[in-house]
Amino acid sequence: MSRKSAQRKHDLTADAAQKELVKLIESFSHGHHLYTVFSDFVELSALAISNSVDRAQFDAREKRYLDIVGKYKREEVAKFPEMLGLLVESFEQRVAIGRKSAPDSQVAGGGLTDVLGETYMMLGLGNDRAGQFFSPYSLSRMMAMMLMGDSGAEVERHGFVRVQEPA
Repeated sequence: MSRKSAQRKHDLTADAAQKELVKLIESFSHGHHLYTVFSDFVELSALAISNSVDRAQFDAREKRYLDIVGKYKREEVAKFPEMLGLLVESFEQRVAIGRKSAPDSQVAGGGLTDVLGETYMMLGLGNDRAGQFFSPYSLSRMMAMMLMGDSGAEVERHGFVRVQEPA
């Protein structure tokens, strides 16, 4: 998906939280490459979440966290938790939409989409020449349904399933 088509899709489908998330990431563009900001945001979020539940590796993750935030000014660092809050809000809105559209559905997360992938592509971070794209959620879901069917018996039996994504 080109940046132009990603922008059109974003304008039509992004909720308010995702739009604000994109604006916050773009607000870093004056002093940082957007790819770096996006990558740092994802890693900082993962480190913060992981440190809140797994204390065994806390010190190493906290050091990495401090190394990353050391690249940014204090007012920029304050934007990262706000961005994580917006990401969570966007996911929550999509889950709520899925529940409203199919309240009796057994499909988990019926309203979910790949907010991070959409945001990545919207920011023009994908590499068209290298064929780097995030698969739309609807395509990923269709592929999963083709592999698993509606039952998901393999997941129920083993707790997981291994697949290779052909793209």
